[in-house]
Amino acid sequence: MGINNSQIADQPQATVGSTDDNAKVEVKPRHPESRLQSDWLFLYEKLPSNQWYSSDYAYKTSGWLNVHTNIRKRQRILRQLSEEYLMGALNWENYRSQILQRIGIHVLKLHQHHSVEDHGFFPDFVSSYPQLKAGFEILEKDHVKLNALLDELQGLNDELAKANIEDKALADRLHQNLITGTDFLSQHLTDEEDLVIPILGLRWG
Repeated sequence: MGINNSQIADQPQATVGSTDDNAKVEVKPRHPESRLQSDWLFLYEKLPSNQWYSSDYAYKTSGWLNVHTNIRKRQRILRQLSEEYLMGALNWENYRSQILQRIGIHVLKLHQHHSVEDHGFFPDFVSSYPQLKAGFEILEKDHVKLNALLDELQGLNDELAKANIEDKALADRLHQNLITGTDFLSQHLTDEEDLVIPILGLRWG
């Protein structure tokens, strides 16, 4: 039976350092542009992504993963609406009415999510695994950049709320923010999952 690409993507990536049968396999993060170092993935090695939704772990991991699924979905919908307007599939009124409220909700929820992580979960995880401190510092710096993009997005949304006359230049600026945000968010969420989900899954309780 063949293996499809999604199955391959769910497997931990590994390279062998030598041809020696006893050589240690190096586990790599899932995102090709990840900033995570392989030696931070000792928990991911024990609990790779193809097991995160298994019956043994889903009750501990699915909450966090579902939050990330919703974040990705909201970001994807915003980008799709923006693309549809720029391609002429949506008129100004429909574009504006559909995207305004969605952006407000998305920005609020992501700011809340980052705050809970920075001030609650991440310090707790580092306390349990001090060797992962540098990895969580990367995630916290990501939040600074993401929060700046979100603040810019909210500012553009505020302009859009006042723009009763069609403004394609404003829509273009908003679209560029969504492109940058989507790409960076994808990298960040994947890196975060590679560190956090194994911690959650391997904890007792």
